[in-house]
Amino acid sequence: MPRSAPPPLAAPIPITGLASHPGVLINLLDALAGAGGLSEEARTWLLLDPALALEVLRLSAQHGAAPGQYDFAELCERVSLTTLKGLASDAAIRQLANPATAIEDADWSRAISLAYLCRALARESDYPALDEAWLAGLFCALPGSQAALSELPIRGFLADVPRFLREPANRLRDATPLPRLAAMAWRLLEKRTPADLDTLSLPPSPDHASLRAILQEMDKSVEVFSALARAQQDLSGAVARFTRAELATTGMHERNCDGVLAAARLLAEQEGLYDPLYLRLDKRTSMLESQDLGEFHAPPISIRMEGGNSAAVRALFTRALVVVYTDAGGDASLLDMQLARQADADGVAAIPVGEGDTRGVLLVCGDRKALADVAAHAERYTRMGELTARAIPAAAPPPDAGDAYLGGRVRRAAHEINNPLGIIKNYLAILKAKLGDAAPIADELRIIHEELDRIVRIVRALTNDDDSLAELSEDTDIGQLVEDLVKVTAPTWQARGIQVTHKPGAALPRLNCDRDKLKQVLLNLLLNALEATPDGGEIRLETARITNQKRERFIELQISDSGPGISPEVADKLFAPLETEKGEDHAGLGLAIVNKLMEDLGATISFKTGSSGTSFQLLFPLG
Repeated sequence: MPRSAPPPLAAPIPITGLASHPGVLINLLDALAGAGGLSEEARTWLLLDPALALEVLRLSAQHGAAPGQYDFAELCERVSLTTLKGLASDAAIRQLANPATAIEDADWSRAISLAYLCRALARESDYPALDEAWLAGLFCALPGSQAALSELPIRGFLADVPRFLREPANRLRDATPLPRLAAMAWRLLEKRTPADLDTLSLPPSPDHASLRAILQEMDKSVEVFSALARAQQDLSGAVARFTRAELATTGMHERNCDGVLAAARLLAEQEGLYDPLYLRLDKRTSMLESQDLGEFHAPPISIRMEGGNSAAVRALFTRALVVVYTDAGGDASLLDMQLARQADADGVAAIPVGEGDTRGVLLVCGDRKALADVAAHAERYTRMGELTARAIPAAAPPPDAGDAYLGGRVRRAAHEINNPLGIIKNYLAILKAKLGDAAPIADELRIIHEELDRIVRIVRALTNDDDSLAELSEDTDIGQLVEDLVKVTAPTWQARGIQVTHKPGAALPRLNCDRDKLKQVLLNLLLNALEATPDGGEIRLETARITNQKRERFIELQISDSGPGISPEVADKLFAPLETEKGEDHAGLGLAIVNKLMEDLGATISFKTGSSGTSFQLLFPLG
């Protein structure tokens, strides 16, 4: 059962002790810009930054984090997203003011290497807290790490890592696992050989081949991290992008208008992107239809999704931003070129917006520089499109036309369903004629035919103008109905070694009732009994004609299982629509439906339960 998250901390605290890497900050700011939650990508960059990782530790410790055994995702949950954004932007602004405060590339690469090695060794040794091992490696050889860790208001052995890093191996033999893992990682990185392996290793200790493989994987991983950190070195640009995205997010929440319109205005104000066109997906026709957007009046445009190659179609299918330039040749559809030329622009950007029933695309035009900036930070604009989903009003049917609209859709669906049903019934009749009435599977064919007829009746009832389904009363042999359901469910219980027996009553009268509802009741109860019964158990079904003390006559049906019974807590609310887990109590929404169907049939249901099983009694009154 997931633990409830503690209330997040909210007040940023100035970073002290360790330095940040500018390349990491650039990527982290882009991952946080406009985000409504902490993504895996952002959490990864936090773990690659010693200063910010230290701040997460410090803030979470102030909130009462458990000592040691750190799971970084849980630590981040203790700190509010606003705080994390504030810490990242503060660190970036401080580095812009004084670049000398940044961590050197060599020191950062060494810290990441040690973190990788320490976590890999922990995994090989079955150490349970891999994130704690990563943090130990990250901090163990950085200048000032011992003082910074010693100031943390935490218990545990993380602060001992830099303190004991260079102790002789024989002295570390008796130390706790974390300093030993870090010391082994440090020696492995220094000498590229498994130095002091037998002394420092935790059982089960990795062999030499495993250690060589770990070193090779470390080199590859650190190179990937380094390449990503070096990919962008414009820290001031990252701060500007982050600030614009945060302002855009705030503006979209504060402006009292459609979310797409707010996004279009912000793109025009902050990015120089103009002539917005909002296209909304009509799920009935699979067409993107143009919509007026506030003061922006849309030309009548319809785009077919199937086979389309426009930027809008590609953006909607991929759920990612698409930028197309007018000089892109075949990559630019005629529509993209028309829109760009109409706006005297170099191209168009298509941003997917909304979700579910409000899916669409926002098209904006711009010059090459503005579009290139959009393309370089596609994730941020895709995230902006996702945020608009919270403010897009759902499409509503025309006034006083909702019922007619829904009825029309139901009738069209019923028409389409009836066609394949008719084909299936025809082939079933052919198969039955070929096999003859004496065929071994004649009963199974009859049951399939009856179920198809039931589907046809339900579909026809749905197309009636009346609001409710018509009652479909017919004379029903309840004993035969039980036999049919036992046969239908046989593959389920036979494979589990369960015995299902039916003891039919003698000379039972036929019931005049809705056969389909009665079948739904019996099937639901039988499936519940099968779910509650252990393998090798027993289920008994008995039908009988009884008379009570008031001389009232009934057909009685009892369904008994050999399961563990129903707990008192569940039994008290057995027929209420509670979303309880099935299993030993085998209750839930199904029994609420059964109870309602029994009321519709004018019948009653009751039960008895104990450690030896549960029995349901159904009473159907006879006139």
